[in-house]
Amino acid sequence: MLRSISVTRASSAAAAALALGFALAPPAQAENKKHHLTLAIGYQKYLSDDMKPSIDVDPGPAVDLREFDFSNAAMGTFAYRLSIKPNLDFTVDSRAAISSQDVFGTDVTVTTTYFGPGIRCISSKEGIRPYVQANFLVVSEELEIDLGNNNSFNSSETGVGFGLSAGIDIRGGDLLSIPVEAFYVYGKPEDDVSAIGVNAGLTFNFGTLK
Repeated sequence: MLRSISVTRASSAAAAALALGFALAPPAQAENKKHHLTLAIGYQKYLSDDMKPSIDVDPGPAVDLREFDFSNAAMGTFAYRLSIKPNLDFTVDSRAAISSQDVFGTDVTVTTTYFGPGIRCISSKEGIRPYVQANFLVVSEELEIDLGNNNSFNSSETGVGFGLSAGIDIRGGDLLSIPVEAFYVYGKPEDDVSAIGVNAGLTFNFGTLK
């Protein structure tokens, strides 16, 4: 139930941001900016059902995860970009995806984080700017099981991966723009947490690019 509510809210917010972006985007040229801060939310679909068949917890019995679907996740993104040229940005992205299930009365949460630098190539068109982006990523996977009585079991692994994304940045004024993006991320710190997804949000653009 928690997973379903989180995914529904994230998808609705992304759709609302997209509609708002098209409503606000002006046809006029906008001045290029040097610094960009982005906050976005969206939906992520894991491509592999590579969960462990069971987890041994102490105290308590092993938790069998084979019958439960953790492949749908709500996700959020925070990113900083530095424009090197009008059509080329250096970016550092931080993403987190969360999927929860009630497993035999026990809350089990899978959290995956992706962090790393990348390069974004941007169209010279203003108003609505298509882009493609590639990132090198440090990928972390955490499993948390609520044992009750303020106790929990935690397991985490870290590895490396990469991300590819494409989208449009809709100019909503001199300060704000609205990015809408589809992405693919690869990582296998222990389980295969590769995924595809979509997100939308707000970008704050400031500092004149000279």
